[in-house]
Amino acid sequence: MLDFLKRKKAEPEKQLTFSSSPNPYIDDAAEDDDSANYTGDGVLVDRSLFARTVEKHIGQTGIELEETMLDMLTDYYEIVVRSNANINLTAITEAEDFACKHIIDSLMLAQFLAPSNKKRLIDVGTGAGFPTLPLAITHPDHLFVVIESMNKRYEFVKFACKNVGINNIGINRYRAEEAGHRALFREKFEFATARAVAPLNVLCEYCLPMVKLGGHFLAMKGANYQEELAGAKNAIFQCGGRFEEVREYTLPGGDKRAIIVIKKVVPCRSSVPRRTALIKNKPF
Repeated sequence: MLDFLKRKKAEPEKQLTFSSSPNPYIDDAAEDDDSANYTGDGVLVDRSLFARTVEKHIGQTGIELEETMLDMLTDYYEIVVRSNANINLTAITEAEDFACKHIIDSLMLAQFLAPSNKKRLIDVGTGAGFPTLPLAITHPDHLFVVIESMNKRYEFVKFACKNVGINNIGINRYRAEEAGHRALFREKFEFATARAVAPLNVLCEYCLPMVKLGGHFLAMKGANYQEELAGAKNAIFQCGGRFEEVREYTLPGGDKRAIIVIKKVVPCRSSVPRRTALIKNKPF
């Protein structure tokens, strides 16, 4: 009887692979023990190395990482890497690189999320969930929203949140230029962010319409951000923003990164964001 109760209370086993096949919950890794730590396309899943790397470098983000959070981040890493054999999510799959270039990089936005201030952040074009899923794991009391227009990636983010146990994210399938005109999103967020989505002048038109007055657009860019910033001055102005600062940092391993901070100071005019063709062909 006791054994029966224990089995009944046990948590269901997590599904760690997503695909677009008719049955998306089948792991492509071989079933024998010798290959259990490899994905269907031969990538090693090293949970221990990933977790050690995150623990080693988490201090750079200012986050006090709890054991539960580390477990969730590790599950998320495994889900992304295993699912990558079925749906193109990332070119970075090695455990240490994934920890530094995806997780630590994403968590550098934590400096804007004060523990006592549960501000809302929207992630435009989240892809595989960066930077918002790592932020949601480490900031369970904050509220996050992601929008993703590609159906496979939208479904993947839902799958990952469900299986990692992330429940403080709203997941929406919209194009950014559509979302910016919806009352649900327009000027509703203290922060908007985007990572590896588009040039800065285009991102301003995607993101600033969803930022409240006094809020900030946090654009995550690489080392060569200066040219993009120079070319986005008119877009920042046209979308009601004001450039404030650039926060540069170096990831473990030496890669340079930057967060461009733009404050929303004027409401966007009703025509912004414009149609996709205009944004692409006649950017501000």
